[in-house]
Amino acid sequence: MNNKINKLQELKLEYIHQTNILDELWLYHPSNPNFVNPIRAYEEIKNNLHDLEHKINSLEREINSLN
Repeated sequence: MNNKINKLQELKLEYIHQTNILDELWLYHPSNPNFVNPIRAYEEIKNNLHDLEHKINSLEREINSLN
């Protein structure tokens, strides 16, 4: 019984994930009145990733120094 419940919950999560993907795509659709420019969004994400990588490296160095 638990196995069936787990499979149904996994299926439900998959459906929710698919819905989330559609919501994400809508952000970039030209018909969306709050359209997000994908080129600008890409650059912003790329810049944020660079900053996050720097913060991760700093945290790793701090963690290593404490070990």
